Amino acid sequence: MEHGGSVNLLSGLSLLDGPLPVLAWFLGAAAVLFLVLRRSRAWLLFTALGAAAAVLLSMAACWAVIHVFYWWPEDLPAAVVLNVALVLWVLVLGGTTALAGLRRRAGTPASRISMPRRGLAVLATATVLAAVGFAFNATFGEFPTVSSLVSAEPVAVAAALPRVHRAAGARFMNAPVSRGWKNAAGRPSAGSVLSVPIPGTSLGFEPRNALVYLPPAYAAPARPVLPVLILVSGQPGSPESWLRSTDLVRELDAFAAAHGGLAPIVVAPDPNGSDGANTMCMNSAVAQADTYMSRDVPAWIKAHLDADTNPAHWAVGGFSYGGTCALQLVTRHPGVFQSFMAISPEREPALAASRSVTVQRAFHGDTAAFDAQLPLTLLTRNAYPHVRGWFAAGASDALYSANVRVLVAAARGAGMNAESESFPGGHSWAVANAALPQGLNVLAGRLGLQ
Repeated sequence: MEHGGSVNLLSGLSLLDGPLPVLAWFLGAAAVLFLVLRRSRAWLLFTALGAAAAVLLSMAACWAVIHVFYWWPEDLPAAVVLNVALVLWVLVLGGTTALAGLRRRAGTPASRISMPRRGLAVLATATVLAAVGFAFNATFGEFPTVSSLVSAEPVAVAAALPRVHRAAGARFMNAPVSRGWKNAAGRPSAGSVLSVPIPGTSLGFEPRNALVYLPPAYAAPARPVLPVLILVSGQPGSPESWLRSTDLVRELDAFAAAHGGLAPIVVAPDPNGSDGANTMCMNSAVAQADTYMSRDVPAWIKAHLDADTNPAHWAVGGFSYGGTCALQLVTRHPGVFQSFMAISPEREPALAASRSVTVQRAFHGDTAAFDAQLPLTLLTRNAYPHVRGWFAAGASDALYSANVRVLVAAARGAGMNAESESFPGGHSWAVANAALPQGLNVLAGRLGLQ
């Protein structure tokens, strides 16, 4: 028991704050000092010039991947640029020390440079790289704990879902599910998570398996008809990002425990097909992602799950790309979704930092066709008095906080009941995780759960 307890304690340690990141920072700083501090003036000059070159090269490379190669639609954070520079600098220092042996007295051949020091240079370089890994993870929050890094969440691939009890036509619920539900015996205390394929037609991409969370009440002998929440991850990302990077299942189980087993059916589909792909959650020359998310996914849910078919009890949410997708879906299809949660959304979807590149790639240069699908365009043209929206962003995330202010103003101008909150942090899954409980509570009333 003691051994198992210690393993659980280690696996639960945070990789974002606490002792492990602090230890990594101190060891990394000590390793840098080991590589830098020498008696030779020539070496100190070499390290200074190397640092300047690393910073310039990092700035140029990070600029190029955004503005030349168009890998992502916005500039990389300054912390990423500096950490890339640190990696380049340390690789040069460590490699030079280990292989060239520049630190030697005049006339001493390189082959006689201390072998222990060469070995320590390799170890110091690896230590700094590990510390940079902690820094990158702290920036984006993808791996919050040791267990999220070293092991995947166990998810059963559903050979067959539980049999549907009611026909779709009998599942349009006018009243909230909480009104007629009684806490039933014979149900589990926690929900279940399954991996299922949700196919589409003529999409232009092959969706990966979706994740489905079925709350405890779904396993009750007299199953209630439950509301639906569709969640979309950031990009790069996958449906599993919600399990790896947030406490989604724990939060849903906690909500269910406080509400007699009731929680929404949560479906996390894949609108991209791979971590690196970006369909912008639109119908375009890239893919028919909007059709998949607004037609194929809802049709699959209604056919395979005892889900409420009343759109008033359907919500969509997401983080970053997923938050943008949520707002896109609710503005384009208010007859399907009437509530949404957008955490750190973009102002508009994008394939590249250059808007003209996005329009050219996705709409063959037709700016009007692109604009016609944008939430900000639709919010100026249409009224959405029956839609409830909740926005969130990181307090230190200036770009996405500004996006939220613009989008909230537009949503309210279109008649939406829209509000926003700020949470500590930047553009990170850690912010999504912090926002998730409040977002679920905001949506719960609309979904008829409380």
